[in-house]
Amino acid sequence: MRSFLLIASAVGAGLAFGRRYLERGVSDRKTKAIEAAAVETRRQIKRHADDFLKRSFRSFAIATGIKLVILAALWTLAHFGVMGRPYFLYGVMAVLAAFLLRDFWVSWPYVRLGIAELSRYGWRPRRALGEVVAGHVFQQVLQEAQSVPKSRSSTVLLTLAGHSREGLEHDIATSVAAIARDTSWSDLRPFLISAGLKTGALMALYSVCVFALMA
Repeated sequence: MRSFLLIASAVGAGLAFGRRYLERGVSDRKTKAIEAAAVETRRQIKRHADDFLKRSFRSFAIATGIKLVILAALWTLAHFGVMGRPYFLYGVMAVLAAFLLRDFWVSWPYVRLGIAELSRYGWRPRRALGEVVAGHVFQQVLQEAQSVPKSRSSTVLLTLAGHSREGLEHDIATSVAAIARDTSWSDLRPFLISAGLKTGALMALYSVCVFALMA
């Protein structure tokens, strides 16, 4: 009986040591996965933000150029006497009103989304941006983790280590989302400032051109 108890104690100690070893290995791999996913996520956020803002500014610049061409055409007709000044003024006011309606129609979905997110997070832009980014990152990382093929051996090892695949996937997605929440403002601020300056400069140029045509 004593020999049996000694053997049982040795086996139990070996199992406990093996489980701690597996737990340590799983924790180390989870930490490395979180760090790698966080780096890749921040890189993707910057790339997507840069692409989106470039496309938006390009569309804005093209629309502004078309507006100026239309106004310049009206001015040309009035300048060469094809169109009387009263008709020119009415035409310009009608065109500007159409431009305003068009801009409102195009911008309204983004404005509505921005208002909804700001009101949800207490009208704090920095927090709202971080929470929106974190929500998207969590879903993306969780989907990518769930898409990795499962193997029976990894499932057994995780079970022996006291973990589950679903729990690890959720922990990794949560941790990466938290990092994205904390770093999104510093990562996106340069792109937002650059886009704001470009848009402001283009709007100022457009206003000057409209004023010159009307004068």
